[in-house]
Amino acid sequence: METAQRLAVLLLASGAAMLGASPVNVPDCILEPVRKDQDIKIFYTTSKVASGCVSRGPPNTDLAVHVLNLRYSVSEFYNIQFNVSTAEAKGNQKMVFVVSSDANLFLDINTDDCSQPDCHLTFITNQATIRWSNRATNATVLPFSSEELLDWARATFGGVSSFTDLENPEWIHFQAGREPSSAENCVLEKDFNAEQYLEAEVISHNIERCLGSGGHPQKAAHIMWLQDSSIQTVDLNIKVTCSDQAPVNELPMLLILKSHGGLLWNMNQMPQLGGLLVSGRYRIQIVKYESSVSTALPDTKEGLIQAARNHSAFIASYTEIPSAKSITLELVRICGQKTVTTVKPQQQGNGMTEIIKSLIDKCQPWRCRDSSIEIALPKKELHILSNLVTEVTLQDPNCRATDNVTHFVLESVLETCFTRVEGGVFANNELVIHITQNSHPDVVTVPFKCDLPEKISLQLYHTPDFKSPSTTVEVNKVTYVQVSARTADRNAFLKMGDCFLETPDEVSQQRLVRSDIPWGYSVESKNSSSPTVQRFSFIYKAKEQWASSPATIVCQVSLNSQLHPRNSEASLEVTLTNGNASTPNQGLSIGSVLGITFGAFLIGVLLTAALWYIYSQTRPMAKMQPVSANLPASESSSTNHSIGSTQSTPCSTSSMA
Repeated sequence: METAQRLAVLLLASGAAMLGASPVNVPDCILEPVRKDQDIKIFYTTSKVASGCVSRGPPNTDLAVHVLNLRYSVSEFYNIQFNVSTAEAKGNQKMVFVVSSDANLFLDINTDDCSQPDCHLTFITNQATIRWSNRATNATVLPFSSEELLDWARATFGGVSSFTDLENPEWIHFQAGREPSSAENCVLEKDFNAEQYLEAEVISHNIERCLGSGGHPQKAAHIMWLQDSSIQTVDLNIKVTCSDQAPVNELPMLLILKSHGGLLWNMNQMPQLGGLLVSGRYRIQIVKYESSVSTALPDTKEGLIQAARNHSAFIASYTEIPSAKSITLELVRICGQKTVTTVKPQQQGNGMTEIIKSLIDKCQPWRCRDSSIEIALPKKELHILSNLVTEVTLQDPNCRATDNVTHFVLESVLETCFTRVEGGVFANNELVIHITQNSHPDVVTVPFKCDLPEKISLQLYHTPDFKSPSTTVEVNKVTYVQVSARTADRNAFLKMGDCFLETPDEVSQQRLVRSDIPWGYSVESKNSSSPTVQRFSFIYKAKEQWASSPATIVCQVSLNSQLHPRNSEASLEVTLTNGNASTPNQGLSIGSVLGITFGAFLIGVLLTAALWYIYSQTRPMAKMQPVSANLPASESSSTNHSIGSTQSTPCSTSSMA
């Protein structure tokens, strides 16, 4: 029985999948404020006040002065419960409470732990009616503004122990007698944390709902955005009552609870839920169930409203809460005619299927990357199913997830495993869960769609029709550039910022576009039919000539929408080419190379012939110079005699004979 109850509650708490499985057309609506007399109220307790401060107080240490400035969004009559605890106050210390308000108040003061004559309390008000058994009150004219009221209290009592600026309180609990601050002066601080001495229940006057919501009574979305990032735990109570005292006929509701990711939503008794989207963790006390899986919710009002519309729900209430320790959503219903819903027998057999679909849709284990889909299904979200899950695949049964003890993990490339890319920005597939129950195998199919990551791309073209992609920029010729954004935000539009051409051999960048205006060498901007596409053209004029050189085009853009504007930067590596350069630096043609080679050959031949001619004319004279055939007789005799007297040679022997 306990397991069945837990399954039922988890099915209700995870009903967002059933809402998204069969969406209906939810018309656009205009949010309007919810009046106080309408059927939705939100209360929250908090110690975070609009402004406040603490200090040592008056010079007389036996006197404590506490100032409260109560402000209301709607000017009417209010009945305020004011509880003052004096258990920690000194026995002889006198306490003065100065209460100023811009509305008519009936101040019901409760000081049960303060008895006469030991209790020395005095209340000073401007236009509040006091009901207090130990009546000691004074009425006077008090300033309305916080600064003027603080100055008045200082001038009257010589100092202020605490000052609190409260908005829309319904009841106030004040802990008097706490250790005073060491600060000499009470200096107002915005968003002051008065937890040391004060807690208040505040009624929200910032609730909004859609016009014409009554036309869609089948399911209602209640969105609460808790904006304080310092709160760790908040209690959430939902009360549904009937205005005619008949049995409560609860309407299915989609709860969207937005906060920082680390906050724990502690839920007590819950009404019938048609879905639950929580950006932090949550705990359901009735079944002692706690989920640690957070849902990624948008950070804007428009985004949260769209999230409700994506789950086929109208906006029954939207509320932003600055800070809270507990929140109460109070709904009043006309319950005279209770509708009894019967469940068909065949639907009872599908209970396990619906539970699996709900659990998987709640944790949404799919993530789209730039070129792939990643599945990481945590087993702890399926712990209630024990070991029933035997296999997890995509629509293509060959794409199976691996079991790594804690998760079922799967990764597939886009446009494989039967994945369909829709409009270039969405990826569609199905998560197939194979289970075995009572020895009978079964398959549960959960369709899903995820957004591809936003991406800014650059592409070059050589023609103005943008049909010839290229990665080269030709010097002194027109180059066409297209900047495009891939985004699932249908309201987004692309706005150009600055574009530069960066080259390795140039110190400074060459600006092409400046704030969406062509600049320098740019020619003009080109119109595009798509708001996420921008085009422009430019002519690159080089200071020097070369054959080719690497470069990078860098563009800074902003992708704007009603949800959230964001800035981005895209770059594209290109090659600078100069095919028409005629200077030597450009290189020699094959004809020039052959001409130079032939000329060098002729010069070598002529030079060799000249050297040979000179050599052939001078060589014989050099050989005959040492022994001349035409020497005089006297010189010849003298020479022969000299030679014969020194060595024996054939010539000298013949002469001697």
